[in-house]
Amino acid sequence: MKVIIIYGSANDKDYMKPARSYLEEKAIGYDEHVISAHRNLPELIEFLRILNASGEKAVILAVAGLAAALPGVVAVESELPCIGVPVPGGPLNGVDALLAMCQVPGGVPVTTVGLHSKAPLNAAMYAYRILKFAGLE
Repeated sequence: MKVIIIYGSANDKDYMKPARSYLEEKAIGYDEHVISAHRNLPELIEFLRILNASGEKAVILAVAGLAAALPGVVAVESELPCIGVPVPGGPLNGVDALLAMCQVPGGVPVTTVGLHSKAPLNAAMYAYRILKFAGLE
């Protein structure tokens, strides 16, 4: 069991350093992938298709800024738990990303953490709790 971190942009990796540190502290394995829902949609869908077919158990952290379609696409294309992590930046300083993640339509289950410096840590802690609750940590 592990956490899969999907970034909409490689620029978002530094923001998630607290999440990676927490996962390492808890000895939770994680993989990282940069696959934009806007620029690389076919690649993202193929990645999720292969992940679904593998039967692997994981929690996905979908990290995105601006229009932040990534968590919604992940939730539509995978049945794994998805936690959206909005990234501060752009002209609205991340409010657009937060709203995009919080306002996905019904039937698209995305959990979203807040928009602040501790959001990456909260996302990792929540992923850990999901794994622990499921007896998979």
